[in-house]
Amino acid sequence: MKARAGLLSILLLAACCSTRKDNSAVVTEPDSSAADSLLTTPSGFSLPEDKAGPSDYYRVFVLQEDGWTEMCVRDALCSDAARHAGIWNDWDNSRALRDTMSYCIFEDRFQGPVEVIVHKIRGGAEDPAVRPSPWDIGVTAIDSSTVRFVLPSYEKRKVSVEFGGDRQHNLFLFPVRPDPDKPTHSGGGIRYFGPGEHDAGEISLSDGETCYIDYGAVVYGTIRVRGDNCTVAGHGILSGEKLRHWGEQYSNGDIIFSANPDHKSVLRNLTVKDISIIDGPSWNLCIYNYDGVLVDGVNIIGWELNGDGIDLVCSKNAEIKNCFLRNYDDCITLKVRFNASPVSDLCKVHVHDNLIWNDYARGIVVGPEAGNRDYATGYIHDVLIEDCIILQHKGGTGKDDLRAGFAIGQYASPDNNWGGGTAERIENITARNLIFDSVSNSGRNVQIWQYPDMDKTCTMKNITLENFTVYDRNQVKTPAFNVNAFQHSISGLHIRNFVFDGTKITGPGPSFVVEGDVEYDFDAQ
Repeated sequence: MKARAGLLSILLLAACCSTRKDNSAVVTEPDSSAADSLLTTPSGFSLPEDKAGPSDYYRVFVLQEDGWTEMCVRDALCSDAARHAGIWNDWDNSRALRDTMSYCIFEDRFQGPVEVIVHKIRGGAEDPAVRPSPWDIGVTAIDSSTVRFVLPSYEKRKVSVEFGGDRQHNLFLFPVRPDPDKPTHSGGGIRYFGPGEHDAGEISLSDGETCYIDYGAVVYGTIRVRGDNCTVAGHGILSGEKLRHWGEQYSNGDIIFSANPDHKSVLRNLTVKDISIIDGPSWNLCIYNYDGVLVDGVNIIGWELNGDGIDLVCSKNAEIKNCFLRNYDDCITLKVRFNASPVSDLCKVHVHDNLIWNDYARGIVVGPEAGNRDYATGYIHDVLIEDCIILQHKGGTGKDDLRAGFAIGQYASPDNNWGGGTAERIENITARNLIFDSVSNSGRNVQIWQYPDMDKTCTMKNITLENFTVYDRNQVKTPAFNVNAFQHSISGLHIRNFVFDGTKITGPGPSFVVEGDVEYDFDAQ
């Protein structure tokens, strides 16, 4: 569908559009000095009639060296927790109850702040906001359907653009610098996918192999990594749109990206960098029994009810950083799970500098599958989570369970039978410098939960949570911080500098609720 032509009040007197190989369009600038006055002297440019991307909702323009460039915008399904009863078991969206958001991947050298224009194709652009809010990115209206703003730096480039507080039909920007070292063809252990669409089927990697999905490429299929020293990278898209979405009690579609899919032995050294994973029919990026993991700059958008973002299972020496994840189920989840082989520890994990958007379950969660003393000794320990921003959580006010933006959950990983056995211990978990950016009023910020329906008691100890900042513009209905041990026990829960809506919490009250056998302290030296 063609966008309606209109006026953008930006400084360009004439423009023409040409299509690039990556499906972007360049709006040439007649006066190279004009860019300096963009923010103060906007006028005179006609929106090109032919948009560069397939989105029915947004257009994005970025000021680059050769002028304003229209970038490719795509649409993606997302799920609204308010409709949970209606979408449960609707694995293929046959009831058409899912919403549509949009996303834009673009390359820019980021030699300084980057100026962006967003045009909203449908409806007006009232009350615009660019989040994370702490980055304080101001937005200026150009006309009733168009806004402009500046991405201040490469470190603050991934953002959500929202209008009228609508978080179900928003726009994500996923900028990235060009990769000077990228391959240009397949061969020598490299599977290369260039710009364009590819029906790849299953991509299988063995020892030392690389899959590279280049900027402008959309690969329909699955990735299976079965070897040591493997890499999956690139600025393109791995899409599950053409995979079958189906299920019974839980979604049973293919895991779109599975590392060690056979769950056998221990593999070493996996790197996943910069790709975007869209519309997976089940778990998205699933990593079992790996020693040495780097997940860096990955973007994931998933709407499926069992569609976790990143599942790290029985692995160690792992780092997850710079990712932007939107999932209906858990975004990042750290597990000791019954079907790993061996059922070993999950430990020495560093999760940092991620943007987390959770529509229903958990944003970042340690557990909830925390091993099972009935058949194995693997447990969760020595985990550091820091410098992450929780942009959204919505599903916290129904059943009072583990759902939250940040959570630690202790539950026995079932041997094909939920509710049996007892979880192994959880020890030495540190989370610091987390920001909760006004999640939905039907969401929850922080939850620690030892599940009640286990055969025996279990323990959790040495948990340090420091420098948590909760913004609460939406007035969340649940406590900002909730702990429930039930018949179990938690010792050494240290809470340092927990600030809720500008007020430092120093003890139990409406914002901090603790139940059960919990040994805790606030701001102790």
